[in-house]
Amino acid sequence: MVMILVLLLLSCSIAVTEAYKPMYRTHTAIFPRAVSIYNYIQLHPDMSRASDALTVCSWIKPYALTQKDPNYEPYWLSYAVPGEQNEITMTEKIEMWLFGTGNSLSTSEIIPLNEWTHLCQTWDALSSLRALYINGKKVASGTTPFGRKLIPKGTLVLGQEQTHMGGGFYTGNSYAGELFGTHILSVALSKEEVARIYRAGLCFDVTQSVYSEDVEVSWGDIMGADWYGNVAAEPMECDAWDNLRAFVGQEITDEFIDYLKLHSTPK
Repeated sequence: MVMILVLLLLSCSIAVTEAYKPMYRTHTAIFPRAVSIYNYIQLHPDMSRASDALTVCSWIKPYALTQKDPNYEPYWLSYAVPGEQNEITMTEKIEMWLFGTGNSLSTSEIIPLNEWTHLCQTWDALSSLRALYINGKKVASGTTPFGRKLIPKGTLVLGQEQTHMGGGFYTGNSYAGELFGTHILSVALSKEEVARIYRAGLCFDVTQSVYSEDVEVSWGDIMGADWYGNVAAEPMECDAWDNLRAFVGQEITDEFIDYLKLHSTPK
């Protein structure tokens, strides 16, 4: 009996540092206030379809006063590839990199603490244009090197910055707060489309929308990825009807009817 108890305790202690998969699409990811390089989520998306265009969006609720600490710049999303650790990065201080630190977008606006804020970054290879959005409003725009495309098959990490693929974390870049609904699309959404997703609210599920065929990484993929350290999953109160807000102002289309069929409650 003593030996069994010891083995159980050892297995519990090992599980803290090993990955686990919460598998709940309607849960929020909580990164503890006590920042640590061991708290992160990691997955390996293909990203091939996003090589010519992309949109990265997420709801973010930070805990820490990062704006008052110049030595603390938490990264809530980092996509690294061989030879480029900052292929895509998004920080709490609203500074977004694409294809390296020489291609950044930023704004002087400050994200409020303990409140949900919607952030999006869009990019199109054909025009080389990119844009940054906060709560559905464009706050910055710029260009990327002509002909540069996104490199696929990298490593995506939430909650840390990668200084090499899958690692090289630094406490000063560790995120403390919550994330929800993070997704990557293989299309550059227009400002009207970004605003529509923001208006749809926290519970909007991009996989059940007109953008479903463009999803490269969904929140469901992230919930099913490898979670490390003390990152926790907590339920988010969502109603399927909330997703209909994404259709406000639109015509009654086949996509809208298909959505209603999918979410209708059987009699």
